[in-house]
Amino acid sequence: MRYAVADTGSNTIRLGVYDDENGQLKQLCNTAVFANLAGFIHDGVLTPDGICAAEAAIKKHQETAAEFGCQLNVFATAAIRNAKNTEEICKEIKMRTGAAVDVLTGEEEALFSFAGAAEDFPCADGVMADVGGGSSEVIVFSNKQPISTLSVPWGSLKAYKAFVSGSLPTEDEICAIQEAIAKAFAAQPRFCGVVRQNLCIVGGGVRASTKLAKIFLNETALTVKAVNKMLKMITENPEHSKNVIDQTTPKRALTIAPAMAIYSAVGAQFASEQIFVSDKGIKEGYILKKLL
Repeated sequence: MRYAVADTGSNTIRLGVYDDENGQLKQLCNTAVFANLAGFIHDGVLTPDGICAAEAAIKKHQETAAEFGCQLNVFATAAIRNAKNTEEICKEIKMRTGAAVDVLTGEEEALFSFAGAAEDFPCADGVMADVGGGSSEVIVFSNKQPISTLSVPWGSLKAYKAFVSGSLPTEDEICAIQEAIAKAFAAQPRFCGVVRQNLCIVGGGVRASTKLAKIFLNETALTVKAVNKMLKMITENPEHSKNVIDQTTPKRALTIAPAMAIYSAVGAQFASEQIFVSDKGIKEGYILKKLL
């Protein structure tokens, strides 16, 4: 059976096409449209231009899915979930494209991300962070099973817009992002005192961070310590850092440092040291848990 899913996020609308081979997913296509839905939200409402941007991206992905001989399944996360006009958005997209948008709750988003990525994690116990543009989904797990979830209302793009005044954050702005993450955890007593050495991260931002670690630090493996070193380098030498980031990961030039600030804050919360990266995540989990 072949499946096509579109992950409608705050920054990108990403398509994945997969073949199901006895419960194992083989990826055939992975592409994204940078729709920047978060940029079209004003006073909590996704504007008509934003709906048009989502429509155009979904139609493009529908064409690709048709080329692979399957229909497109569309789900949405923080940008549409948190908009004041969620119902109107879904109604308009359905009318214009024929696609029904499945708006995930924060808990669903976290559990689907974990289901898709868990098999890649080399550790049985740890904490997973899926840092998106509009929110970050965190799951504490033991024996490869989720035991506690939290949808943190801060993602890399949202944090950039809220806290960063220039191209790259200052030391104070990084601290403000980290404090916002810490505040979200402090409001949830179940996470107090929970320690997990292994931090497992999914999402495009962590892959970009791994590339930067090779250039900034000559390190091939990402650790919480390495993330903190890079953040320090960014604040101490922003001009050089901006040149490196622009050349290495231009599409994430504004959001990569806020993403790393979030990784650092999650690592500090759980006293994590090691970072493991998975290329899989919510699209695979959505198929495994919802469509199969």
